Amino acid sequence: EHLSVGQFDENGTGPKTTRRRRRSRSMLAEKEVRLGFQCNYYNATDEKFTKPFDWKHCEGMQVGQTYEVHWPHSAAGMCGTEWQMQTPFYDGVFCKSGIISLDPLNTFQKIGVQAQVYTIVNDETYYNDNLINGWIEYPDMDVAKYTGSTTGTTRSNEICSRFTPITWQVDRKCHMVSASSIDKLCEDMKAQKADMSDDLHAHGARELVADEFAADNHQRLH
Repeated sequence: EHLSVGQFDENGTGPKTTRRRRRSRSMLAEKEVRLGFQCNYYNATDEKFTKPFDWKHCEGMQVGQTYEVHWPHSAAGMCGTEWQMQTPFYDGVFCKSGIISLDPLNTFQKIGVQAQVYTIVNDETYYNDNLINGWIEYPDMDVAKYTGSTTGTTRSNEICSRFTPITWQVDRKCHMVSASSIDKLCEDMKAQKADMSDDLHAHGARELVADEFAADNHQRLH
């Protein structure tokens, strides 16, 4: 959903097939989902980008493809409890009453999302076993911080989100991560108290926000 020129942009590439399984609580169906910007790592002659992986927990994921992962945070969430992580994430963000206020507005102070973008590879050199607890940290992280809204294909430059403003922190760099890392993330999601099964597949990407609707308060964090 996000754009970072030279990292994940219109010049990025991936597998030719982008059909992914879209799962709902009531049905399973194969459906095209909107593809976002892709990273620039993919190389069809390198088998770590093409060798199939035997997925045990995630649904419809592809080696070589680009995915953006979100970690929502909220002062009104049930942090440190068995209900900390939930699907849909709104259930987790608005767990506690009396914290989120629309007048005076404090959503940008109380709700935030961290985002990081990955190319999945079939190579255990890139294994990370704890994505459930947050993004991959590295020296001199280049992070964009700004106020935005919730995302997804139901939002566009014509249809806005009513959940705004919230604070976003987005890593500008794309990372390679092993398919086993993502499958471990799905396994950990399945182990949560809440039913997170509707997030075991990739959701479609929101179209890039037009400049006229984008925030003008971007900060660069290092």
